[in-house]
Amino acid sequence: MSGQLTNLKHKVLGDRRDKTAAIHEAGFENEASAAQWANGIATGPVADMSELALIKQIRETRPDLTLATASYIAQRAKARAA
Repeated sequence: MSGQLTNLKHKVLGDRRDKTAAIHEAGFENEASAAQWANGIATGPVADMSELALIKQIRETRPDLTLATASYIAQRAKARAA
């Protein structure tokens, strides 16, 4: 099954995957690279942004990501920025 169809399945039926596996499936090497990417797309300092604003930017940049995966990336980026 292609990556987009797999993600669509997770969006429709719910994303219950291990979050590190979801990050790998999204094309990131690890949590650190996903957090670094999120830091790069943020319009301001990640430490000063709300988690919801960061999730919104992540989903606007990568609409293929599920909400659960985008939330996890935002949490990891905020934790690394603190």
